[in-house]
Amino acid sequence: MGNIAHMTLARAAQVGMVTVVAMTALTLTGCSAGSTIKPDMAAKAVVNLVAKQNKYTPTDVTCPSGIAAKVGDKFDCNFTGPRGVAYLAHMTIAKVSGENATFDINVERDKAKAK
Repeated sequence: MGNIAHMTLARAAQVGMVTVVAMTALTLTGCSAGSTIKPDMAAKAVVNLVAKQNKYTPTDVTCPSGIAAKVGDKFDCNFTGPRGVAYLAHMTIAKVSGENATFDINVERDKAKAK
């Protein structure tokens, strides 16, 4: 089991700081039937994607724990962008294969926290 997230860019578009859709493969925790997403690895995938697409590296990405590795399930990770703007990384589990999961990631401004 590796601890490095692998990223394959599927397609991307930019609006403001970030609006990105990408496919990212992550390593899971646990056996395939009861696997969960590793929050730190999901956060690392968001950091890598944002840094690659926008030349900004977020330092405060947080992702929830206990997310079952089930295709179609969704969860959000949060981070702060330039000038203190809040962002959400909408994560959708696109594929689960053994101990790896592939995600669609869509990053946008967190409208609920907009000033």
